Amino acid sequence: MILIACNAQKAEEAELAAAPAAAATERADWQDLTIELDALSEEPTFIDYTGGTVPMQLIAVRDGDGARLALNTCQSCGGSPYAWFEYLGDGVLECQNCGLKFPLSTVGTRAANGCNPVTVTEFTVENGVVTVPGALLERESGRFETWKVFD
Repeated sequence: MILIACNAQKAEEAELAAAPAAAATERADWQDLTIELDALSEEPTFIDYTGGTVPMQLIAVRDGDGARLALNTCQSCGGSPYAWFEYLGDGVLECQNCGLKFPLSTVGTRAANGCNPVTVTEFTVENGVVTVPGALLERESGRFETWKVFD
């Protein structure tokens, strides 16, 4: 799996260099997440990301020439420290909070409602690179504040 955080543009770097250290640190914490499309397959890839002090995880699946993405936390069980999914194989994911099993084919789709990972639709795929905006990750980080997967 290849993960790369995007570099800020030259103008932003100059602006941050002139700003106090705290402001530079705060802004740098929520960088865009980039994923090489070729690193994805029809099996789920679990991608760790930390912005600020919040560890997060996404589920990425190759879908033809693109990708389907979801936050690895449950829509229904959200807020629970155990509201994440593990891949059981054979196209099945399981919620670690309630035990519900569901097909991998629903990850990242608009039809994924209820006990499913939170669908991410705000991303781009260009030149073989999937980019998830840091602003989206920051906005969704509250869903992971009580998450215990990394403990």
